[in-house]
Amino acid sequence: MAVQLDAHDQIEVCAPHGLDDLLDGVWRRNPSRISPERSRQRLARHRPAERWPGVHVVT
Repeated sequence: MAVQLDAHDQIEVCAPHGLDDLLDGVWRRNPSRISPERSRQRLARHRPAERWPGVHVVT
């Protein structure tokens, strides 16, 4: 997911997999971008459920 301003200073959102997980507070691995092992490492490092109450982690 990315957000930028276009040439007319309008917000442009690029979300090829949609915004549902973001808006629903879901943390999950992007299978096209990261391996399961790397995802486990990031999950251990970021600890999203501890840092952001209400985040639902999908492993």
